[in-house]
Amino acid sequence: MSIREAAAIVLLILATEVCFGCLLYILNPGGISLETILVGTIVMVGVVGGLSVTLYYLFKRYAHERTLRVAMLTLSPDEQRVLKEILVRKEVRQDDLRRILDMSKSKLSAIVNSLERKGAIHKLRYHKTNILRVTKEFSG
Repeated sequence: MSIREAAAIVLLILATEVCFGCLLYILNPGGISLETILVGTIVMVGVVGGLSVTLYYLFKRYAHERTLRVAMLTLSPDEQRVLKEILVRKEVRQDDLRRILDMSKSKLSAIVNSLERKGAIHKLRYHKTNILRVTKEFSG
């Protein structure tokens, strides 16, 4: 659900509430005042709007977490370990990561190349090493 869809739902409910309010006022002119209908409509739109926005952000967060979990399942244990370390640090030099994870240069290089091919990280050349960053799809 996008924010545009949530706004459309709120507008639809507003229109529905206004129609029902007008029907109540026309069918029972002495029983319900126009102010009561207006206040009821505003309260309903506020409640539905708040729920729509809350559900939108919860759904967005859940969908991102679920996508990340599924993507992590497709990675090897070593790839997961490297990616998790990059996620924690946001950005790390490849030579520093090699020391942190205690891996050989060749093994880490192969894993980094694999993660880059899979679209999980960006690799930027920096002197004799690389700076590794997680892609937008994998970061929050």
